[in-house]
Amino acid sequence: MDVASLCRKKRECLFKDSLLLTKYPGFFKEHFMKYPVLYISLSECKGASFGIFLKSLGNTLAGVAQKWVEEIELTRAQVSDRARYSFEQLKRKLLVYENASDLPASLMAEHAELTQSLFQAISTFIAKQFGQYLLLIDEYDIPFISIHLAKWSEEDKQAALDVMKTLFQKMLKDNDNLRKGLLFGVFEIPLTEMGSGANNIKDIRMIPAEESDIQGSILTAAHPHSGCGMDALTDSFWFNAHEVEQMLDNSTKWCVRIAKHKPLILRTIKKWYNGYYIGRFRGKYNPWSVSSFIEALCGLLSQTTSDKEADIAAITKSAARAYWVTTGTTGLIEAQIDRHRSQFIHLAKRLLCDYEAIKSKADGGSLDKTSLEPSPPPVPLMSTRLNLINFDSELFSEPGLLTLCLYAGYLTRRLSTSVCIPNHEVYQVWLQLFARAVLGTELADNSTNNARGALLTELWQNKTELLCTLATSSHGVLSNHNNYVEKDYANHVANTVMAVSRFGMLTHPKQRTVEVSHVVPTRENHAGNGRCDYAMRLFSSKNQPNQFGVVIEFKLIENSRREDTAYHKERAEEGLRQIGANNYDACLVGCLERMDVGMAIGNSAVYAVSKLYKRPNAHAKWEEVESLL
Repeated sequence: MDVASLCRKKRECLFKDSLLLTKYPGFFKEHFMKYPVLYISLSECKGASFGIFLKSLGNTLAGVAQKWVEEIELTRAQVSDRARYSFEQLKRKLLVYENASDLPASLMAEHAELTQSLFQAISTFIAKQFGQYLLLIDEYDIPFISIHLAKWSEEDKQAALDVMKTLFQKMLKDNDNLRKGLLFGVFEIPLTEMGSGANNIKDIRMIPAEESDIQGSILTAAHPHSGCGMDALTDSFWFNAHEVEQMLDNSTKWCVRIAKHKPLILRTIKKWYNGYYIGRFRGKYNPWSVSSFIEALCGLLSQTTSDKEADIAAITKSAARAYWVTTGTTGLIEAQIDRHRSQFIHLAKRLLCDYEAIKSKADGGSLDKTSLEPSPPPVPLMSTRLNLINFDSELFSEPGLLTLCLYAGYLTRRLSTSVCIPNHEVYQVWLQLFARAVLGTELADNSTNNARGALLTELWQNKTELLCTLATSSHGVLSNHNNYVEKDYANHVANTVMAVSRFGMLTHPKQRTVEVSHVVPTRENHAGNGRCDYAMRLFSSKNQPNQFGVVIEFKLIENSRREDTAYHKERAEEGLRQIGANNYDACLVGCLERMDVGMAIGNSAVYAVSKLYKRPNAHAKWEEVESLL
């Protein structure tokens, strides 16, 4: 069997039991492997300026051209007489572009013309050598998103859109060499409205167009794939439960222990990567994340011989993390946060609370239990139409932002007229976005990158490192000022502690609560009035509310001594002694565990020392201990 026959047989296997082959065998036979495929990815078409954007676009097409030339030359494929001139033309165009790569960005018209002629040369050669071809344009929306978010002048933005319009016109409308074109992207770009000439586009939408499209039955993703027409196509996207289980079964070839712990692993996959609605089908799994999780799990299991349930559970938990969401960008969403912070905080809080309410009621079940009435009310879906070209970022639109998130996969439908966070992977993204909107980037990273109860657990062990990290990330905004006193820093750190408590850092690790915790410290702030600067009551190591008291006395680090670490320690110890000498712990009536903290703090400088105590009852004397754990 020759190479071509082997290649054909291998590719036919990919379509085994597919809807296309089983329902339309005649069509499959007529068109299978009959056309070359020109693949172009526009994922790197971005730029800080219009000139850089044009160069990235040109480099993308030059890379495609170079691959075709190398493929022909390396395989020593015979170029037909009909295509020989076009092949030489393609190589010359590529050489011209490479020689012109140092053109200044100011010569934008020349860059645009070279880019378009390069595509024309690729297209002509393929058609002459092989006949009409299929054009696959991946991430076709990225250039338009880049233009939309760019901080360019309106003139440059319009010029960039004109370049893209002309290029798409050459690719699609005016391309006699084209058999079919297929465009992939997250956001729907109205190419017809742009005047690109792409007038015969058929949208294959993963989400319905309008409310009228989603009032019908919502089908459960099944195996074999159900439906017909577009339903059959959309049901083929992403994984259903049967396919996930099948992948897990196949992975036992490399890791036999997966079979023994399959129920635990399936529950983890469902929690983290399930919950999507694709078209009219619910219960879909994110394919990239599921595949990445199984690969990571197999790798981790291969490194240990333990087969204990607790060890396997810990390994499975460590393999479950965000995979797909780290491959994309939340640029459009973050632009909305920057411009409309208060509105975004309100919306994100509703979505997070909705997710948490559903998860709590389902007791760890999946989000497709739609019979459960959520509290608070679901977030309504008004429409899924969004014209990105005319989208006005300066005006806040809740339906517009929800639609952005729906397109990008950061939301999904729960009911036919409402949206929700689909799973725990995406929940982590919303948690981070919400934290950044509330706390700012640095403090948010320190809050959400730590495990639930991280700060509380450190305090029980008489550790202050994380507390100091949070303090410095919070008061860094004050570092350009020289007139702050102890009270100002005390108030700022107190507010920081209250804020991070909302993200679970002071939640008891054994509590079955969500990460955006409703547990906040009982706070007393007496800075500057002769009492302790700050006191709070938290959960004790025995999981008793308000039984662990923390007293903090702040001491100011003068600007002139910010680099003097010995002085920092001296000031912190002075604050610690002051707590004991003045009986500042008297405010912690009824507490059975206590931590005294002396904190020296100033502009971008902090140092803390501490002591830990406990007692058997509220009337006994305090006894110093090294740790409460």
